Amino acid sequence: MLEMLNGKNNQSISGTDRPVFLEAIVGIMTRPEWRIPFPTVHPHGGPADSLKYASTSVSETSDGSGSSGSDFLVESIHHNIRNIFVQNLLSQMQFVVERMSMRHAPASLVAFCGKACAYAFFFCPGVADILVRLWSISHAVFRRILVDTAKTLEGNMRAFTQELSLSFPAALRPLAFSSHGQLLRYLRRKPEAPLNTANIPWHGPWVARWCGRDTDLFFVFMKYIHILFAEYLPPETEKARRILAPGLLLVHAQLLVALEDTIYKQSMHLMPENPHSAAAITFDDLIESPDASASAQAIGGGRNSNRSMAENRLIILLRDFLSESSAEPNRARLLYAETFCGILKISAQRVSLFDHNACFLLCDFVEEIIPIITRYAQSIETELFDWSFWLEVCRQMMQSHNSLTEVRVFSFLYCVWGTWTAVDERKAELCLDFLLHEPIFYHYFNHWSPMVRAYFHRLLCWRIGRFNGEPSVLDS
Repeated sequence: MLEMLNGKNNQSISGTDRPVFLEAIVGIMTRPEWRIPFPTVHPHGGPADSLKYASTSVSETSDGSGSSGSDFLVESIHHNIRNIFVQNLLSQMQFVVERMSMRHAPASLVAFCGKACAYAFFFCPGVADILVRLWSISHAVFRRILVDTAKTLEGNMRAFTQELSLSFPAALRPLAFSSHGQLLRYLRRKPEAPLNTANIPWHGPWVARWCGRDTDLFFVFMKYIHILFAEYLPPETEKARRILAPGLLLVHAQLLVALEDTIYKQSMHLMPENPHSAAAITFDDLIESPDASASAQAIGGGRNSNRSMAENRLIILLRDFLSESSAEPNRARLLYAETFCGILKISAQRVSLFDHNACFLLCDFVEEIIPIITRYAQSIETELFDWSFWLEVCRQMMQSHNSLTEVRVFSFLYCVWGTWTAVDERKAELCLDFLLHEPIFYHYFNHWSPMVRAYFHRLLCWRIGRFNGEPSVLDS
């Protein structure tokens, strides 16, 4: 089937049949029989649940006598399976690089290529070494991700990471993390190309798509790489130590880069073409002069207004992964949800409160993900969203003294009010400790700007003061 896709012997597949062939190849690639040569037995525990099939298959293959002859036969079979699997994955990677370097790529092809990249990253020796270097991640990104993790890590981290790496295929073990300096030295070394891949143009035009631009290639990869990590990660691994799984730090770093591209690159589109031009017309100007020409960019519109935040690829991936209809393993969905919430907090900590456009887009982004995260959190009865952190983010934005930022925060709270105040504890924190806190209340109730004042009054009337349903003890 791979030869037919590559057009070997002048074989051709019609456009309508190609998606079926791609789905069939993915179905074969994801079969559990290929996992037998890649055991995930943890040194201090039994085999992972996902590989119970593999362990039983091994026992069935062996005659149970424990003799060296039967062990050699089993290992020989596993070696052959491993070679066939790796060679097929490398053949797929050649197909991926060629097709993703073309100008146009249909959705079915992009989905196949993302899955193929995830499996090659995980199982093919040398492929992950090349793919992570193509991202060209800044060393500062690693430091930002590790700054919170380092506070919770104690003891000999090198020994732990080496022990943890034994749960993963050998292809990933070179990416095992032991220190920030060691990781940077490793990434500076030129990787050795895997066998039979000398003709693959790794640095071709497809790199832009691999980094998260133009297509969904990176985002499909992100979904399936988390499914694989969740399958191989020992269940007893602490949440703070998951980042030490081989290669996971690099994947999370690129996810952070893709998230900040959404915030900062789109915010750059909202800036006026002439940075030295006069300030944008305000709401007060419109009241005094109805004929004034208002700029759409003043409230965060402009060229980005044609593409809503709901269409952002990260939002689409999160909605697809965490939806009720998703058939993906629950452990993988939980791993990605926790990862995404953590990465989003890291990204928010970098946003300047004086960068109105970035604050505006951050509110847009969080407003879209809150219903997705909370709906999934309710289904598993686990709190995933750090409400206290995001309330502090709102507090910080209110200190910017930018009328448009203040209005956007009120609008954000107005839209997510029902979800935020679903728990009395969160409602008390939001109302009593923030909006109705005397310094904030009197400042915005009598604010000098009619626009800010009107938004705050509307929030008070239609959210805080609105009677809806049965009152709780807090309401009374």
